[in-house]
Amino acid sequence: MAERIKAVIFDWAGTTIDYGCFAPIKGFIEGFKSIGIGITDEMAREPMGLSKLDHTRAIARMLPSPIAEEEIIEAYRVFEQTMFESIGDYCDVKDFVVDTVDALRLQGIKIGSTTGYTPEMMDRILPKAAKQGYSPDFCAAPLNSIKGRPYPYMVWNNLIAFEIIDPREAVKVGDTIADIAEGINANTWTVGVIMGSSELGLSRDDVERITGSELQARKDTVRAAYYKAGADYIIDDMNELIGVLADINRKLAQNADRKLLTPGPLSTRHSVKHAMLTDHCTWDDEYKEITASVCHDIEQISANSDYASVLLQGSGTYAVEAMINCLNGDGEKALFLVNGEYGRRMLEIAKRAGKNYDCLEFGDTEPIAVGALEQKLMQDEGISTVIFVHCETTTGIINPLEDIAKLANLYGKKVFIDAMSSFGAYEIDMPALGIHALAASSNKCLEGLPGLSFVLARKDLIIQSQAQSKSLSLDLYSQYKELYEGSGKFRFTSPTNILLALRQALDEYKKEGGLQARKLRYINNHRVLVDGLKELGIKPIISPENQSYIITTFELGDLSFPTLYEALKQKGFIIYPGKLTDMPTFRIGNIGDVYPSDMLSLVATIKESIALAYVNA
Repeated sequence: MAERIKAVIFDWAGTTIDYGCFAPIKGFIEGFKSIGIGITDEMAREPMGLSKLDHTRAIARMLPSPIAEEEIIEAYRVFEQTMFESIGDYCDVKDFVVDTVDALRLQGIKIGSTTGYTPEMMDRILPKAAKQGYSPDFCAAPLNSIKGRPYPYMVWNNLIAFEIIDPREAVKVGDTIADIAEGINANTWTVGVIMGSSELGLSRDDVERITGSELQARKDTVRAAYYKAGADYIIDDMNELIGVLADINRKLAQNADRKLLTPGPLSTRHSVKHAMLTDHCTWDDEYKEITASVCHDIEQISANSDYASVLLQGSGTYAVEAMINCLNGDGEKALFLVNGEYGRRMLEIAKRAGKNYDCLEFGDTEPIAVGALEQKLMQDEGISTVIFVHCETTTGIINPLEDIAKLANLYGKKVFIDAMSSFGAYEIDMPALGIHALAASSNKCLEGLPGLSFVLARKDLIIQSQAQSKSLSLDLYSQYKELYEGSGKFRFTSPTNILLALRQALDEYKKEGGLQARKLRYINNHRVLVDGLKELGIKPIISPENQSYIITTFELGDLSFPTLYEALKQKGFIIYPGKLTDMPTFRIGNIGDVYPSDMLSLVATIKESIALAYVNA
């Protein structure tokens, strides 16, 4: 991950020298004139930025009738001859360039350059620019690279020379669409310069002569062209570049590579994030097939053909609310088993929906007591559904899923679970355990991104819920009907990019080895973390037999959480504050694209940081 800008790579004519980029114009006009063809300034300028032979061929393609390659080569020969005769007259360094480059060098930034000129042409330009105070550290020309613009190779030659691995630590600055394309293809940041550019095509005298409104209209046209080409930034003059780099460095710092040791959102693989970069139409059959494949793969993790995975736009709470509101009818009584904040959230959902419900509450650091549940079921035959959180993210406690499900089934009750933090990393055999429905999301153990959740439930239960939902958007039956029996798409706008990321995340899940491999990695993460912090005197609050390997809550003691958080953040680790009110705690997630080696690094960083955290506590 890029840390800061280490190099700025400038174009030459129109960007740093030759205001308006007029040297090549004369050469191309003379070149085509030599073969009996007249071209306009506009024709000569349109392909600007390409290597000059490619530029000559591009002009030839604009002609009403095709011409032979021999004629193109002759026109280029005359172009070169004209350039050698006149190029020395077009080497004036543009406004603000020297001061800007000096300021960049004070920041330790390397100065690179790319050009469409030949090395021989640059031999005439470089000394003249140097006498005016502008002398880049490196210059790449097309004949010294595999190909010129819009290919990225000249930019990459600069990065090689500067020993820069990450292209996002470099900025490409230019005055043509080809310059912007070169930077984009090289994966650098791109900046388009308007004043004195080839795209603007005005000399200094032209700028002085035309009216302010006409100049603004011309500038607006150039700005629109740069924007369409995909430029990251667009500036009038080079004196704005320092501010641009400050903003880029701010973004790089803001998006620095960090390990999110949280219960979600969490660290995701590059391939998962990259999968979002494609735009899809939700009506397209290809996208519908992707949607169907996601539903199928989710079902394969914990269910069979009797179940359906109903995708919903929204966070995990959306799925939990849909499950409670739709699958437990108003005439049915739900029993909530609560031992944490997310269990209490379900109570709030039931309350607001006007549901008939009761609850058994347990301490946040104690698992759900199966004996208390059995006593409640014996006392209240009106209970139809038992609902609880499998892994309570409040503390990381794991509740006895199998025992609760078997007991509820023994009494003929439906079983709903919030499996938000456990789905994909704990065995949840829904048919074998008699679990009727579970709610989960993409951004936990499946290691996708936030914004997509799902309810995995028995199909017959979903069908029975028809007309039970008081919410239009959270109507599970209608969503199921559309996904499985209708158009194969979401009823309302699909979170297309998030779904594409989940598709990739599921591919990564299978590639890693599925549930068993992911479970083992998380177990090892947890073991390394707990053992390491134990040596520092930092203990989990949950007893080992009730502790999940998803998230672990630790005693904060006399440590200052804000101080500890900031110290770890500076080292690339993000942890979570505790949710308990009766004791100070902090939480660390073991899930996501993290490995035991990351946990070893975290423990070492905490060891370095706690002294400061104690001092400021």
